[in-house]
Amino acid sequence: MSSLFHKVGSGSRKGRRKSSYDNFLEKYPSTNKLTADAFAKIWGNYDTNGSGFIDEEGLDKFFKDLLQTMTKDEINPEMEKDLRDCMMSAYDRAGDGRIAMSELAEILPTDENFIMVFRSMEEHKLDSVEFMEMWKKYDKDKSGYINAKELKRFIRDVLKAAGNHTIRTEKLDEYVQAIVSILDKDGNGKLGMKEMSRLLSVSQSNVLTQFEAKFEGMSLRDKVKHFNDTFNYYDKSRTGYLDGSELDAFIKDLMEPDVDSSHQIDIYRDQIVKMCDSNSDGKIGKDEFKLILNLYGRMGAGDLFW
Repeated sequence: MSSLFHKVGSGSRKGRRKSSYDNFLEKYPSTNKLTADAFAKIWGNYDTNGSGFIDEEGLDKFFKDLLQTMTKDEINPEMEKDLRDCMMSAYDRAGDGRIAMSELAEILPTDENFIMVFRSMEEHKLDSVEFMEMWKKYDKDKSGYINAKELKRFIRDVLKAAGNHTIRTEKLDEYVQAIVSILDKDGNGKLGMKEMSRLLSVSQSNVLTQFEAKFEGMSLRDKVKHFNDTFNYYDKSRTGYLDGSELDAFIKDLMEPDVDSSHQIDIYRDQIVKMCDSNSDGKIGKDEFKLILNLYGRMGAGDLFW
């Protein structure tokens, strides 16, 4: 739908809008594919609150600007609403009333390989354990963050998995710079866990928060089942205990929103295991899982001690 960014006719001079209107999209040529850098600048302009989405305030401005790149005629609120309804129906796949990076990359005529990075992330939604496995794979220097070099390797692997084995190094560098520009909110040149999760299609629902919300009012039988389902969410290996990435994912979810570096997870994990690992095997079994949830306020005192 790249024609959306094309000016369709000059319209009458009588009905033209005033030239003083500051349309951010007009800074970029309508006939060319957007570079990764241009996409990053556009995203930064409309993601007005740094949430990782273009939501209400940004959407109003974005669709007004987009409509004015399509016609020289004077526009009105009804035209803006019609365009917004049409575009959100076509591109808001999550149905949450917001535009994600992958969705904006499809609305605007963007570098196809850059779009592929976002589309691949969207097609492979990660749960908490998969996120931690990915994190450990690419945090090669164990700094607790994903730096530019590690992000470059990650993007190269994503594109290879999507079928592109010939991406040039300079293009990868451009993609890395753009993604860091979009996501690096604290300006340290690297991505923490919260920032990286905005790039990846990571489930935004914390399983432990859901656990707490659903637990109230359940029968004892339902509580037991719900507890087992929650434990099994982390116990991917079905060993009956959590260790490695499974345990790290549990600790990350348990301590949110206070954790952004894997070093913080290491600290919390060591403290929790020291306090709750009753048989000192460095793993967390179901009984220890119960104890941790109770101690960290996920449930009312005694609720888990059936």
